[in-house]
Amino acid sequence: MSRIMGTTRKTRMNRGRKRPVAGREEILSAARAIGVRKGWEAVTIRSVAQKLGYTSPLLYEHFRDKLDLLTQLAVEAIAMFEEELTADLPADHSAAATKMVERYWTFMLEHKQLYRLANGMDGVPIDRDVVAGSAQSLCTVIAGVVRPLMADKATPAQAQMLSDELWALLHGMASLYLDRFAPFDLARITNAAMRLIRGPRTS
Repeated sequence: MSRIMGTTRKTRMNRGRKRPVAGREEILSAARAIGVRKGWEAVTIRSVAQKLGYTSPLLYEHFRDKLDLLTQLAVEAIAMFEEELTADLPADHSAAATKMVERYWTFMLEHKQLYRLANGMDGVPIDRDVVAGSAQSLCTVIAGVVRPLMADKATPAQAQMLSDELWALLHGMASLYLDRFAPFDLARITNAAMRLIRGPRTS
């Protein structure tokens, strides 16, 4: 065992010397660095182990396989996405909705690879049910923001449906941009989102 910054870490012999054992967060950080730089196909148990200077069995102590590792990275990306979208939103619901649209695109532009992974865009294995479940709290926040902007007597179910439609709109436009089919135009995106929110709703 070794003590670092007042904490106790496991050690093991590696290449003839005693080294601290990489933990879950270090493994995720190494995998994330590989994926952002080389693409998610390059993330394998072996490549991450090599980056950390260990053998593959160490990683299997924390992750079942590549799917498990990439799924956890996608879940972390969703959590980061939610934090950035919802931090210190304006009290005015219209301003809050506009701010969330702007932040959606800021996140996508600044974290393209993480965005692609979280949305299953590159064909790498992730557990979509687990990732979708991790996004539920964000969907609830979005529904809470848009509901006051809808017609009177809008139900929570209608607000949730609208939040799903808004997400689909933003992701569709983001996908077109990432695949180089459409230019980046924040004003156009924001206007389209607000038209969707304020448009006529049917039960």
